[in-house]
Amino acid sequence: MSPFGFFKKRFKKFQTVSELIIFPILLVLYPFVAVNQGIDISDVTYSLGNYQYFDLMDPNWKLSIFLPSLKGYLMMHLPGAGYMLGMKIYTTLFVVAIALIVYYSLRVIIPGWMIFIGEWIAISLSWCPYVILYNYMTYLFMTLGLLLLLAGIMTFGGKKQNILFFLAGFMLGANVLVRLPNVLEASFILILWFAGFMCRERIKNVIIQTIVCVSGYVVGVLIPLLVAVLMYGWNAYASMLEWLSSVSADAGNSHSMAATTLLTLNAYKTTILEMVIIIPCIAAGVILFYLLGQKKVSIRALNSFKIMYLCGILVLVKYYFSKGVFTTNYWYYDSMFEAAMMFIVLSLLLDILDIVSAIAARTGFRVLMPGTEGERILAFLSFMVIAITPFGSDNYTFPIVNNLFIVAPVTLTQLRRVARRSSFIHMPATGLKTREDKDDFAREVSIHFPWKYMTVMIVFVVIIQGTLFKAGYSFVDGADGRKRDTKITAIDKLGGLYTTSDNAAAIENLYKVLSENNLLEYKLLQFGESPGLSYAFDMKPAIYTTWPSLESNTVSSFDQALSNLSERPVIITDADINVKYQDSSSTLEKIDILLDYIASNDYNIVFEDGNYIVYAPCD
Repeated sequence: MSPFGFFKKRFKKFQTVSELIIFPILLVLYPFVAVNQGIDISDVTYSLGNYQYFDLMDPNWKLSIFLPSLKGYLMMHLPGAGYMLGMKIYTTLFVVAIALIVYYSLRVIIPGWMIFIGEWIAISLSWCPYVILYNYMTYLFMTLGLLLLLAGIMTFGGKKQNILFFLAGFMLGANVLVRLPNVLEASFILILWFAGFMCRERIKNVIIQTIVCVSGYVVGVLIPLLVAVLMYGWNAYASMLEWLSSVSADAGNSHSMAATTLLTLNAYKTTILEMVIIIPCIAAGVILFYLLGQKKVSIRALNSFKIMYLCGILVLVKYYFSKGVFTTNYWYYDSMFEAAMMFIVLSLLLDILDIVSAIAARTGFRVLMPGTEGERILAFLSFMVIAITPFGSDNYTFPIVNNLFIVAPVTLTQLRRVARRSSFIHMPATGLKTREDKDDFAREVSIHFPWKYMTVMIVFVVIIQGTLFKAGYSFVDGADGRKRDTKITAIDKLGGLYTTSDNAAAIENLYKVLSENNLLEYKLLQFGESPGLSYAFDMKPAIYTTWPSLESNTVSSFDQALSNLSERPVIITDADINVKYQDSSSTLEKIDILLDYIASNDYNIVFEDGNYIVYAPCD
């Protein structure tokens, strides 16, 4: 046996063991990296507070994300879930579940090691705090729905296929009650139609399959909707729909359809402009290796030019770092965001080539990218996930970066397929029988070296930057680069968590003031960007929301909430509210209403520093 054969056999054995045991274990453990890092008093604890005070929260917001709100509330009753660290651990299991579901479901069509790398990338780039369940439950239901739909497409007729289609529809329908903008996921039915087109399925069969999917979708919507209506009534749900419609229809609101679409397109524009420099680099490489092949240079010389080209790619990476496209700020998004967007643009390019080639093959035109029907369907599925995910969010293209659980492994297998088949087309019909045949083949396929390794560069950068980002990042906390090296000890709710020394001092000083002045038993009205104080200090919210400064909380609702207060709460505001919201007329109106309430209800300032002002009712 040759040395190559020996190592190949050993590697194959290691691959088998890895795919059966090691990779699944790593996918279980990896999401828990840095789980004890960070205390964010904005979005993270705001979500946790909404779960803890589920019965007291705004019905509009609660019903618009009904299933995550209810799930979070129920999870609060699990052992250890009364602590922030406990809830962070429990909610991390959602990401573990998504990764494992994709890993075991796609192994029948994609190599396990490739799915593992894809899931590693997806977990590394999942920047959103896991406690924000309306995102991760969205991804969970979407993933289940798509994988069931894919399984149904790949099942040949019969009762089993109908069950799979029904369950796929059910999952996507239930996702509407996870987050109402998920209603757009009904467009995933296009995947079924595309598969019917590709496989030349009879129209009658496609119609029947569609009816089964839609039936499951309707049932998936109706069951949790019925639970919501039984809990709150039709009027409350109708009121929520009216509220959400007004928010979405507001062209000046960051959650409007127009705003989210423009943000998404702008993100792609920025990334594509950054990637333009790659095109001449690839073109120059292709020309170089073409000329080298024509001159029949020696294989040693050819390999030397390959090494030089790889060095050129490293220079390009250095250029991106020097320009700030990639950074070493692994505590912040800019370290990985553009690399992730390049990966997504690459995904879109491959998906579009696959889809166009599928249509060309079906209609008798020349195929740009060879592939099987199953590979075309996966490409269309990946394209739909990328297209649908950002709608309903005002977070640029960050939602797509956060949801690559299916897209990443599909993209990797597309890259491998294109790389393999681009070499295969140069294979002589008689095979590689002589050394001269092998050398000629190596020279010919070298023209593909530039684009292959440019895409490899993007994948490697995403893996490295993503992994370092995963290890160094915590949402908001430490976003300025300060180390999270201080453990909270004075507040039981936050026990076991590490934060920056400044954040720890600010939170513990505030807690100390409230404790020493016997204010922890009061209800709390907080105004500003620290809506999580109610959760952190176990102080019941005084009104329907802990984040009244949000644009979605109207001036009239806030005014009415203060007018309806039966007892005076403790009021905590950010120290800079008078200068922070100069660009928001509605928030300034709310501040005036709040200050009027304070002035007319006999309050004293008992604490003030650079972060907070505490108003306590006089006895």
